[in-house]
Amino acid sequence: MKQDKLEKFVVSHRDEFDEFMPDPAVFGRIRKPKPVVRMINWNSVMWKAAAVLVIFVASYYFHDFVNSKKQQQTAEMDTETGKPTEIVKMMIEAEAFYTAQIDNRQQEFNTLAQDQPEIRHEVNYELVALDSVYADLKRDLKDNAANEEVIEAMIQNYRVKLDILEDVLRQLRAAKNEHTGSNRQKQSEI
Repeated sequence: MKQDKLEKFVVSHRDEFDEFMPDPAVFGRIRKPKPVVRMINWNSVMWKAAAVLVIFVASYYFHDFVNSKKQQQTAEMDTETGKPTEIVKMMIEAEAFYTAQIDNRQQEFNTLAQDQPEIRHEVNYELVALDSVYADLKRDLKDNAANEEVIEAMIQNYRVKLDILEDVLRQLRAAKNEHTGSNRQKQSEI
């Protein structure tokens, strides 16, 4: 095996390394280590305890939230068949029906009122307000599983929304027919 240069140098000059002795005063200056005193940082301990408490409380509420969701889902299901109750089925069907109707009316409204931003803004404002009421009703429905009164209020909300759109569409169609009728009369005069 080859020795590296440093090792060869140390082996060949070994006697020169051993000839120096340290000054006896050096050993006198070496002190014994001081005993380590551990200080407890109570501020840090309090923060850690608070963090543990927050985690515990948050996990408790999360667990409670998950369990309430499961209970609500089971309340919406028929206990014998494990299928949604009639009230829930009715709500799902009504929601699908009215959503489709409202979407159709909104598309027609957007087409007819494309050059009337004031009307579009007002109607959209009313629809957003109704959506907010509907969201509140939906939260109430979750709190009070399958309550018929809440479902009726939700369906009534859809009906009001549809009525608003139909009234505005009726007025826009009448205004458009009036406008096209006056244009035809002007063209026949020419």
